[in-house]
Formats: sequence, C-alpha cells, structure tokens
Amino acid sequence: MGKIYFIFLSLFYFSVSAQEFGGVYPLRLNDASNPCLTPAQYKTLELQIADAQLKFGLTSSNQKNMTVPFSWPLKTANYMSDCNYYYIANYLDQDPTSPGIKDYNCGSVTYDGHAGTDIALLPYPIYKMDNNQALIIAAAAGTISAKVDGNFDKNCASNTLTPNYVAVMHSDGSNSIYLHMKKNSLTVKSIGQTVTQGEYLGSVGSSGSSTGPHLHFEVWAGNTAATLRDPWAGACNSLNVSTWWASQKPYTEPAIIKAQINNIAPVLPACPATETINEDTCFVGGGNARFYYYIRNETAGYVANLRIIQPGNTTFSAWTHSSTTNYLAAYWYNIKAMPTTPGTYTFEAIYNSITCNRTFTIGCVPAGINELNYTEQIQVLPNPNNGEFFVSGSQIGTKIEVFNILGSLIFSSITDTEREKINLSQQNAGIYFVKFSFGGKTITKKVLKE
Repeated sequence: MGKIYFIFLSLFYFSVSAQEFGGVYPLRLNDASNPCLTPAQYKTLELQIADAQLKFGLTSSNQKNMTVPFSWPLKTANYMSDCNYYYIANYLDQDPTSPGIKDYNCGSVTYDGHAGTDIALLPYPIYKMDNNQALIIAAAAGTISAKVDGNFDKNCASNTLTPNYVAVMHSDGSNSIYLHMKKNSLTVKSIGQTVTQGEYLGSVGSSGSSTGPHLHFEVWAGNTAATLRDPWAGACNSLNVSTWWASQKPYTEPAIIKAQINNIAPVLPACPATETINEDTCFVGGGNARFYYYIRNETAGYVANLRIIQPGNTTFSAWTHSSTTNYLAAYWYNIKAMPTTPGTYTFEAIYNSITCNRTFTIGCVPAGINELNYTEQIQVLPNPNNGEFFVSGSQIGTKIEVFNILGSLIFSSITDTEREKINLSQQNAGIYFVKFSFGGKTITKKVLKE
C-alpha cells in the first residue's frame, strides 16, 4: 500500500454543492519506491518454505493452474457493523518493463514490480486494525510452510523491517502468502501443521514495509518467487490463463461501504495514530447533523440515492450524489436537518444497486459528561490475565459481552453490580474483546489471556 493523501478529514474537503462536502478518501498506498517485500526478504521466505519441505515432506510444483481454488482470504469479525471493509489498492504488475505498469485487466491499479494483491481496509483502517475487525483466513486448505510473528505492526513508510506473515502450501504444491499481519495475532499453529479453508490465520496489520493496514496476498505455483502467479484471470494476465479463485470478484466493486451520522466530524490523525470516528446514534432532534457515506471504487456517471426513513417506512428527506470522478475510495457528507419526532430512523444509502443502512434514534439523550466519565471509569483487571478477571466501574443494567478474536460471542450478562467477575479459563489463550452496552452507547475494551 507512498502515494500519500493522509490529511485530517475535517480539513480535507471541498464543497461540491450546497451542503455537500467530500472527495478522495485520504489513502496511504505502497508504490514502486516502497515495495511490500525486499529481495532479501523474498530469499528468506524461499529458504523457510524449502526448509519446511524437507522437514515435513511437502511437495511443490510449478504448474500454471491451481487445482484447489481459492476463497476470499479475508472475513470480518461478527461485531463489525460496517456494510463492507476493503478496497483493492494494488493488483499484481503484469508489465515486465520498468517503469511500465499493467494489471491483469490491462488497467493501472498496481505499481511497478508489485507481485501480489493489496487488499486495504476502509474506512478508518487503523481503528479496524486496533479492533481486529478484518481477519485473515486461509484461501485454501494446506500446511503452514512459513511463519514469522512478533514484529512491529504500525509502520507508515518505506523500510526494510521484517513483516509478520504466514505461508500455506496446498495439495497441488502451490503456496499462498499472507503479509503485513498484526503482531501477536497469528494462529497458534506452527510450521508443518495443517489448516482448513477459511481457518483463521491472523489479523490485518501494517508490519514490514507497509504504509498502512492491508493484506498483501501473493501466490506461488512452487516454492520460489520465480513461480509467481496472478490469481486473477484477465486479458493481460501473462502468468496463467485461468482464475485461481473459486468465484472471481469483479475488477471494481462500486459500493457504499459505510454510512454514519455525526454531530462533529471524524478525525484522521497522521499514521499510526488511531482515527476518532465520532459516530452518533442518539440525537435530541431538530438542528443539523452530518450524514457521511464512504464509497469504494466511486465511478463517474453513477448516482448515490440517499434518504432518511422515518418510522412507518416513509421518507423524511431524500437527496442524491452524482459521481463525476473515478476514485479508489471516496467520502462524502451532507449537512441535513434532523427530525423532531421521537423514534428510530434509518439513514439509507444506495449505490450501484447496493444498499447500506445506519439506524439512529431521535428523542434519547446523547452522551454527556457523566457518560463520558463512565467510559473512563470502566476497568478490566488484571489485564493480561490467566482467564479470570474483574470488570469494575460499569453501571447496573449494563450489558457485558465477550467476543473471541473471530467475533464469536462466548459470554453475555446484564450486570447487577458495579464489580463483576468473568471466567474465561476454559478458553484458549489469546485476545478477547469485552463490549459494554449502556444508554444507546457501546464501549469495547481488549483483554489478553496468557
């Protein structure tokens, strides 16, 4: 993933029409001056895979087409509420000349010499990384042939640091490689152990030579970088004729991937600081609010249809956004008058026939000083722990839920005390998330079981 457009969102806008603002989302993309892997790192990866072959009797090949089709190598945690979460920042470069570039579809969504597919997070990539919202999974069943963990995972510029990664060798001898993973998020399985298709491998991070959280997904037909393949079938793929995907996604996927409502603007600090989303779901009614919508692969000529739906499924307000420029990722917002009648409303955004909704409530009390203090008062101790810990500072009536790193709910309770004991001793070691729900707000804290 540097083409760098990373500026505070509150400062980076231009007015398109009355009450509409936005433009290109501030992206951080790797480029030819900042490749995902150095030649030395490729050599290390090759040696590690070769060593695994000798130790565990794995067989490699150099065939053009895979016999075990890939599924998509990412999934979201169950607690992520966005309508989608990614965009393709770079495909594999099919042009052997330098500085020429060409992706499998004869387009230019790549950089010179890029050897994989960069799947980047959107919007709020650091926030998504911090909260393990995008999970890396095995594209096909196989045996772990390489693995490195423990390296710093919030890099923002070109470097020669080692990324965290996993490689999986499949039954046909090919290897799928998953790079830039989040530190200490990798599967507990070791080299030589098998994984099933869709099995958890780690979380998206920004380790190694990376300018922002993304998965670099690379495919080798054998055990060396010289056997590089492009899993995408297209007119300009010179490495292989057939797709390696069980179901190949379109070259572009225009869609609104998040809709949200704010009283104040989100804040996008310089990488690697975490974004402050400032999203609201509770309003007193009347006045104005900002209605944001984030578009992946915005395409000139497309129209976004937007409306506020009131109770009874009737329209309170409706407007449109006409796309005039192609963007990998864009954001827009409109300042709109809020309803005054209490009830639950829906902000509906439709783009490319795909609908993204966000509900909000009129007539509840937004977070005030007391509730903000409540957020700071909640403590999870000890942390790290051996599976037993106490939650203190929560108000009576707070709903407490615990999720594992895959987003599965493993504990739920409505607290009747200000101090509650939670026991995860029967769970595996790793990262868990404790979610508190109170007064229309949610607070999530991370806990580590050693």
